[in-house]
Amino acid sequence: MYILALETTGPLGSVALIDKNEKIYKRSSTERMNHLKDLMPMAEQVIKEAGISKSQITAVAASIGPGSFTGIRIGVSSARAIGQALSIPCISVPTLDTFKQKCREATVVCPIFDARRNQVYGAVFSEKGENILDPGPYMLEEVLQVLAKENKKTLFFGDGIDAYRDKIIESLKCELVFAPEADRYQDAEMVAIAAMEKYRKNDIVEVNKLLPEYMRMAEAERKLKDGTLEKERRAKING
Repeated sequence: MYILALETTGPLGSVALIDKNEKIYKRSSTERMNHLKDLMPMAEQVIKEAGISKSQITAVAASIGPGSFTGIRIGVSSARAIGQALSIPCISVPTLDTFKQKCREATVVCPIFDARRNQVYGAVFSEKGENILDPGPYMLEEVLQVLAKENKKTLFFGDGIDAYRDKIIESLKCELVFAPEADRYQDAEMVAIAAMEKYRKNDIVEVNKLLPEYMRMAEAERKLKDGTLEKERRAKING
């Protein structure tokens, strides 16, 4: 039994293949936001390394977001295409939840993804992997307020570190640990581990029910809905 896992929500795309004994074969892109080009070749590489045929793949998993809008679309669409081609089910893996694997005794875990303008996709997990702050879209200050109230050693992950490290340090008095760059971002190994757990619980979906989780609309969609896009268009015409 093998599960192919795709991760495209972060800056570096990756693919992993996990077997029933939880042995993992993994490939990661070395170029940021190069998902479309690298994803399928990496999938071919892990399948070859495992020494199996595509027909032996039992399910395909995708990290469904939040994260990069374009990346999410690429990952989900690719997983659906693979599922359809091989006639296998899909596994939907919420991206922030994969960071529960990082929880350690006496350490609070906080993954944050930069959504710009002091907005983040984030969550706060306890030492046991329980939700202190449910995964979702927040202002950075809202996440920091929760962490200040907890006042425990906190381990940060995600590209929000890159954008907001200084603000985090200024705002919190508890002990802070920022994951090193090599371990900072979401990756397919985490998706594969989460997918295996879901598969064992029969938590699978049909190909057409594997859906992205954006958490909020893309900027263009938001502007279209609230009328801002039309106002900007008129201003350009009249300006």
